[in-house]
Amino acid sequence: MKRIVGALALLVLTGVTTTVQAVDCRINGGGWITVGGGQDINLQVPVNVRLDTNQNRILLEGARLECRYTPQWFTPSPAEDYWSTGSSAGAPWTPGPKFAFETVGLRINGTYRNNPIPVGIRVATMPDNAIGYPIDVTPYIVMRNTPGNPIDIRIGDNLGLLRMTQTNNGGTGSSRLMVTYTANNNFTVSPSTCTINNNNPIEIDFGNVHQRAIGTDPLTTPIFSNRRLSYSCPQGGIDASITITYKGTPSSFDTRLLRMTNADVGTAMVRAGSAVAVNGSFLTRITNSVGGDDVTFSLVRRNGSIPTAGAISGSGVLVMGVP
Repeated sequence: MKRIVGALALLVLTGVTTTVQAVDCRINGGGWITVGGGQDINLQVPVNVRLDTNQNRILLEGARLECRYTPQWFTPSPAEDYWSTGSSAGAPWTPGPKFAFETVGLRINGTYRNNPIPVGIRVATMPDNAIGYPIDVTPYIVMRNTPGNPIDIRIGDNLGLLRMTQTNNGGTGSSRLMVTYTANNNFTVSPSTCTINNNNPIEIDFGNVHQRAIGTDPLTTPIFSNRRLSYSCPQGGIDASITITYKGTPSSFDTRLLRMTNADVGTAMVRAGSAVAVNGSFLTRITNSVGGDDVTFSLVRRNGSIPTAGAISGSGVLVMGVP
């Protein structure tokens, strides 16, 4: 009889040693990743890059991270798991290469914290009940108040690395969590709150024109529309050289022209007597946080062609940057 009791006691002890040290996490409702105490959990998640509604941060959203405490041999118990920022492997958040020169941070349980983020901020406490609890952390990039070059994010880009540490009140060791964030969408944005025409669309309506009236040179065509470009930054006292880039898809017959729905027609942007090439730029300046330029948008047809009659349209983007 004593031998049976001894064997049973050993079996219970073995079970406690195994389950107490288990650490479980998952992303977006996927399968739980389980490791023993002292080991690492490495996850990767695609997230959407978007400008927040206040337009003062770029958010990396869409990672629903959950972790849970695996019960001991009896539950509920006084045991708890704790998840905190950072780890022995590095800082809480390391931005990807495209954000390396920007101010970045983490929104932790609704509070925005810019880098450098302290190691050891308690993010979550998990009781011994095997229920998944959210790790409420969202990376972001701070929009600057001075001119800056656009950030062009492509699907699959490395956006950054989140590091966290699990500990507990049972003294059974800790584990490290590392989550690599990748881009789930293409996204191009200026990291600056400086604007062109207060971010309002610039609509060019050339009206009804006869296709034979459209000229073949952007500088001499009689079909054109003048516009004023106004530049401003919310923070006063900024004096800086800036670039204005005419972004879009060039026409097949002249790279100075923006492609239109009619392949024999394109639109040019002319400044100071020269057509700015599509995806090219011109140099200008902001003084005491304001500036401006007069430009002309002109409609041009392919030389030797008579464009098909009918409505045509096209779209491009003007982007402020720095030399």
